[in-house]
Amino acid sequence: MPPPRPADDAGYLEAAARIIFMGGLNRRVVDNKWPGFRLAFSGFDPDTVAAMGPDDVARLSQDDRVIKYAAKLAAVVQNAQAIRRLSPRQGGFGAYVDGLLAEKGLEGACKQLAADFSYISLEGARHWLYSTGRDVGEVTAKIQAKYAPFDN
Repeated sequence: MPPPRPADDAGYLEAAARIIFMGGLNRRVVDNKWPGFRLAFSGFDPDTVAAMGPDDVARLSQDDRVIKYAAKLAAVVQNAQAIRRLSPRQGGFGAYVDGLLAEKGLEGACKQLAADFSYISLEGARHWLYSTGRDVGEVTAKIQAKYAPFDN
């Protein structure tokens, strides 16, 4: 059974950011920094994060609260902009994802998300969908443990 769905667009952005930063790292490393990420990215509020610019990314890439990988930090900002662009007025980004799945199926939705979002691969898109409460078929215990939402 997948995890619960995010309550708002900030939850989707946070889940995408976790997918990005878990690439190549173990969950414990990311979890240990995650409270700092939440502070640095203003609770992953898409409007606030989307307004961040190159100077903000440069500052964050020197911030000990987060994993200092400038390209991935910039991807979080780009993905906030994408969520704002794709999110319908009513229903938020979750409604967009539901429509994408209904229209294109799982594989098509993964391809579209990978195309529209920075540092999200096809496999990352599937993990993102799983981590935001979508049924993506059989999921191994390892994937369940790694991509379950952060629980402070």
